[in-house]
Amino acid sequence: MQISYEIKAIDNIVCLPGTGILRAVVTTKEDISPLFPYINGYLKKVRYLPGIPWIRFPFEGFPHNLPARYEIACKRNEIILGKFSSNEEAVDVIVQLIDFLHHIDREKSKITPSYKEWNPPSAIEIFKFLPQTNCKKCGYRTCMAFAVKLAQGDAEPEECPSIDEKKLAELKEIL
Repeated sequence: MQISYEIKAIDNIVCLPGTGILRAVVTTKEDISPLFPYINGYLKKVRYLPGIPWIRFPFEGFPHNLPARYEIACKRNEIILGKFSSNEEAVDVIVQLIDFLHHIDREKSKITPSYKEWNPPSAIEIFKFLPQTNCKKCGYRTCMAFAVKLAQGDAEPEECPSIDEKKLAELKEIL
């Protein structure tokens, strides 16, 4: 599949106005959703909802690592990427992402597709694994705030310096 794309916008993230943090919106002529199960089988930390179809995943570049990690969200004919500090950075990531999608398409026969649907635990479920001390050492005001970020995929369990190894292992298992 040759993916034809158009950059529709590179603009400020709506929920972060005035910060200078940019996001990009790209449309594709082709329906890219047939690639989603292969991306889900190829990468870790993927959020896949086949019924929509929708997929979100962290992206660090392809074929070369980029200096940052970016969040990618895709629907059939739309890709939303972020967070960027410049238009040039956004364009570079878009080009590498399209290369990555072409790579997935070329290598489909070597990738075991995963149709596993993303079913994250709730913040309350995650909270039960945390020390519940509200020590703020993770950078969040409360353990519940940290649990919410974990549920949203915007934090890593290792960011809690107070969690014991057993609880950390159990938490990683459910995430």
